[in-house]
Amino acid sequence: MSKNLKTAAIRLTSASALAVSVLTAVVATPATASPLTDGIAATAKAENGNGYCAHGGYVGGPNQSSSCTGGTTRTHAWCADFAGWVWARNGVTGLATLDDRAASFMDYGKKYGTLSSTPHVGDAVVYNYNGGDYADHVAVVTGVSGDTVTITGGNQGGYPGHVSTNSTPYWRVGQSPWGQRISGYISPAGTTNPQYPNPASLPSGTLVKSPNGPEVKVMISGAGVPVAASDVTPDNYDLSKLVLVDDAAFRALPSAPPAGTVVHDQAGGAARYVIIDNAALQIGGDDWVPAGYNQRPDMGVPTAWLKAAAQRTVPTGTVVMDQTGTDPARYVMVNGTALHISASEWTEDGYNTQMLMGVPGEWLKGAVAKTLQAGTVIMNQSGTDPSRYVMVGGAAVHISASEWTANGYNTQAEMGVPGTWMAAAAGRQVANGTIVKDSSGTDATVSVMAGGVAVPLTYADFTGLGYDKRTLELAPGEFLKAAMAKAAPVDGTMLLSPDSTTVWQVVGGKKKALTADQFGPGKLNRDDVVSVPTAFTAKFPTVTG
Repeated sequence: MSKNLKTAAIRLTSASALAVSVLTAVVATPATASPLTDGIAATAKAENGNGYCAHGGYVGGPNQSSSCTGGTTRTHAWCADFAGWVWARNGVTGLATLDDRAASFMDYGKKYGTLSSTPHVGDAVVYNYNGGDYADHVAVVTGVSGDTVTITGGNQGGYPGHVSTNSTPYWRVGQSPWGQRISGYISPAGTTNPQYPNPASLPSGTLVKSPNGPEVKVMISGAGVPVAASDVTPDNYDLSKLVLVDDAAFRALPSAPPAGTVVHDQAGGAARYVIIDNAALQIGGDDWVPAGYNQRPDMGVPTAWLKAAAQRTVPTGTVVMDQTGTDPARYVMVNGTALHISASEWTEDGYNTQMLMGVPGEWLKGAVAKTLQAGTVIMNQSGTDPSRYVMVGGAAVHISASEWTANGYNTQAEMGVPGTWMAAAAGRQVANGTIVKDSSGTDATVSVMAGGVAVPLTYADFTGLGYDKRTLELAPGEFLKAAMAKAAPVDGTMLLSPDSTTVWQVVGGKKKALTADQFGPGKLNRDDVVSVPTAFTAKFPTVTG
């Protein structure tokens, strides 16, 4: 599997390959912080480790030239280009005063009256100014905390230079923290509307933030996945490298990576997932190579987001297939269950016009095996059958015209399903042991389903037989009346009453006692036995002989 997107530690060096001062993990923002100064600091620090050709070359004011040519070649010493670029990205005014000389920042400070001996976040700091047209270096102040000042600059370290961030207690004018004398601090004269980058243009793994709010996202294949506070430490997210981005573009970012993206927990772990419409489906070991997931980029995503995404269901109506191709069938997702689409329905029902999503084979098997959620209202996707049904105990139960509105089914979401699947579901018997009640609310009777019969329960039965611990499902009243009126459960139904330990099996309207040796592996299963009131079993004659 490919490497994840955990942020790599970057070694920070000082200007001109002088003494090293490592950036501390937390840099406090001074009380005089503003959106402009915060933006300048965030923009500068986000460039840590970059060289002269980052972004095609750094260029700020109209009279500054690019630090790079041809995408590979350094044009000149580029510290002024970098500082000008940072200011320009944040809408600083008066940049025509700047050129490729570090000394031009002193010219800016004198012209606009912003030159001082006090550092502020967002200032340019100039070193070894000769009083005329030359200075050795210029960088940007990105932190002021107590008696420590943090500086970020371009063209630092050994030739050809890179962007690095360093902190020092020696920040006063005339002091030389890295062998170069500080000549002065120059504040931006003002700002227009800052030109923040579009987050969609940034590489995966970049942490982004709008200047108008505290929320942080990590860019993953063009999406902005939310980063929770609980993710920062375990996921190794470096908040000092936040990039301020355009607010409208930030808010418009998709919150989930594109369908088909392979992801893993940024904090670690072997599990891999594929994103399908905002849900994260786990990729089984048998799918990793056969489905080609091993050939896709493997993206680290925030732990909290992934945990929530793994609990989501693929949206209803999504058409899916086994990504490995082992299963040629097509399915439609309805409330988390994958329903088979027959060959004839593929075109007739319009499923062929929808985007077909490849999903892990192991995951698909589990989705196919799921019982469609109780209470789901369904109809034939083709529209050829006007009937409506509701799912009760794994079976599709018909809703009569009078109950459609009276019982409130018309207020529920109506799911189109393949007609062949619906016909099969309508032919099934409501699962034994399902606890049911009239959905109209006019009849308070609670019943247990046993071989197609709705067996009424008293409150003592309901609690004594343990049915109060099961989910109560609502069913159309007409269906329940018919189920209560049935003479006997279907043959093979197994019943147990509290008056005896004998398990009875229904045979032709009578009951036959089963022996203990008839249960076990490859034989009858005690989980299929339905507990019913004594009076119910008592009314069936016993089979003798």
